[in-house]
Amino acid sequence: MNKPLIGINALTKTNPEHFEDSVRTVVDSGYDAMELCLSALPLLAGGEIMEPYVAYVADIFARYPLRYTAHIGVGLDLRNREDSELHNTVLRSSIDLCERLGMDRLTLHFESESPDPERETLFFDAHAHAAEYAAHKGILLLMENIEVEDYRKVIHMVDALDRENFKMTLDTGHLYLSTRYFGGDYETAVRECAPYVGHVHLNDNTGRFEPMRLENFALYKTLPMGMRTALGSGDVHLPPLWGNIPMKRTAEILRDAGFDGVLICEYENDLYRPFLGQIQTAVRDMVGEIFV
Repeated sequence: MNKPLIGINALTKTNPEHFEDSVRTVVDSGYDAMELCLSALPLLAGGEIMEPYVAYVADIFARYPLRYTAHIGVGLDLRNREDSELHNTVLRSSIDLCERLGMDRLTLHFESESPDPERETLFFDAHAHAAEYAAHKGILLLMENIEVEDYRKVIHMVDALDRENFKMTLDTGHLYLSTRYFGGDYETAVRECAPYVGHVHLNDNTGRFEPMRLENFALYKTLPMGMRTALGSGDVHLPPLWGNIPMKRTAEILRDAGFDGVLICEYENDLYRPFLGQIQTAVRDMVGEIFV
């Protein structure tokens, strides 16, 4: 069995002119891969590709020996009936960006299921069309479980679409929070997800769900991360092995399911820059013990 690659989400909370320095830091810290959120830089405007920025990023990517993966930009809403064409255009353009920038996989968000069956049909059909479009470009689409929903809804969607290039991104932090808040056993949930997983976001937390995430998401987003971290409140994106999630057991279950993809250490890395290399080493050592 091949050992999974160890990656990190891009360090993007810096001036865009220092983006190359951020990529170099990822390499120097020992990571194999880097995941870029497509709205972290102005790569799209109104659903259209911003050619100068794509050329700028492509040139930087070409200089460094990393595997590149993508995360969909903030704001995409494929349940949006009123502006459906724009949101679908953004998704297609995001798939095009992946092809142009050599990113072979794109993580999407499930978010909250709508009580409106028509919106759910819209959501499902949009992903079915996107998966077909992405297949022609060699792009793997991945649906990420979110802490505000039952992870089994993602499994059901992957099952229902039944496409080779449509799988699940398992987010450990989201799964830990959702199973503790809504009920269920985390390890059982990982085991149920594992056969569908094509990609992993490794991040940690205390397991303390923040109800405001459901009650008032706009207000939740304004809470300072420092305050939420101090309280251990919600999806605080601690580095893997810094919180309460049983990471080693998670890796063992994924190994037993045959996972050999990319483990993205998706944490608030700009807050933990002094420890980037240490975190990479700790995760790599854990993976090396398990995937033999």
